[in-house]
Amino acid sequence: MEKNNNYLIQSNLFNETVLSDLSEIQKDILYYLQDVIDFRDKEATGEVYFDYNKFLEFKNTSRNLSYSPKEIQSFCKELTSLNGVIYNVKTENIEFFNIIDKVTVNSRDPENFIVRFASWGRIFFFEKFALEYAQESQIRYTQIEKNIIDLQSVKRKKFFELLSQYKETGLYRISLSKLKTLLGFVIYDFEAEPKQLNLFDEGREPTKEFLKTWYDFRKVFLDPAVNEINSNTSLDISNLEYITIKKGTKIVSLEFTFKKRIRANQLSQEQKNALVYLQKYGLNESQILFLLQRLSTGEIFTRINQRITYNNHYDNKKSPNYRRHVWFENETGAEIKNLGGFLYERVFGDILAT
Repeated sequence: MEKNNNYLIQSNLFNETVLSDLSEIQKDILYYLQDVIDFRDKEATGEVYFDYNKFLEFKNTSRNLSYSPKEIQSFCKELTSLNGVIYNVKTENIEFFNIIDKVTVNSRDPENFIVRFASWGRIFFFEKFALEYAQESQIRYTQIEKNIIDLQSVKRKKFFELLSQYKETGLYRISLSKLKTLLGFVIYDFEAEPKQLNLFDEGREPTKEFLKTWYDFRKVFLDPAVNEINSNTSLDISNLEYITIKKGTKIVSLEFTFKKRIRANQLSQEQKNALVYLQKYGLNESQILFLLQRLSTGEIFTRINQRITYNNHYDNKKSPNYRRHVWFENETGAEIKNLGGFLYERVFGDILAT
């Protein structure tokens, strides 16, 4: 595991009680802090040095196109009043929390300051504190860790957040212009109000727009982001697809559909039984979970029964196949030498190969 893998715990709690209340610049501040820390630092203190010039580099912008150091400090200080609440089912405790505890600015160096995470901010941003909390509160660390994401860019992280809020329904509809605004491809003047969507809804013209055409947006950002989310098994959504909604010839909205990713410890009894059987047939756990994500157990075994048959002469003492644990192809009657390989290539190849 590389030292700086940009981990950020994106649980429902974080999405629903924290990120949804932030302005876009405040999200960028949290993403920057996430970028400069080491999630797995065993000596983490929860304090992070905020370098204004490095923040501009991270945002790939310049001073004249960004907020001043004083304004950035102000946004950081506002984060100290941001709070949420969690109910720990195990201990039956209700915990109220905030993310940032304090911002310390030295008057001799106003462009750089110290951000100190509060208790839950440390839990979200550092594995060390998440493990400590899991032990103290009698919960499994995986309950905190299960939605850690490791995506390649800030905008892809934001895109995942938007989708993740709807993972129970697997459906997310949004206008193309609002999506581009939320992701930071459309920039508005912040002088009057720091929330982009408020400005957008007021009908103001953007001051800057990236990837203006649908072709550029889809090719450069959307399709690669969808592909990365689908291929990243640490994320809790999969099978992400989208359709476009047009007004005349113009694409005005997008509809995303996806599934909540199946985990081995979240299977139904029927799925657990399928897992056991398919492992005996030669498929590994990751392959089976991949199948269960896309097919029902009934569809899986229907496919198998259509293609192969177990040894019909197992109890026939006169048969050369007496007491042989073998399978045969239904179509040719040929003995299957490698059942796992046959299932992978011939029965589920259209799914497992994707």
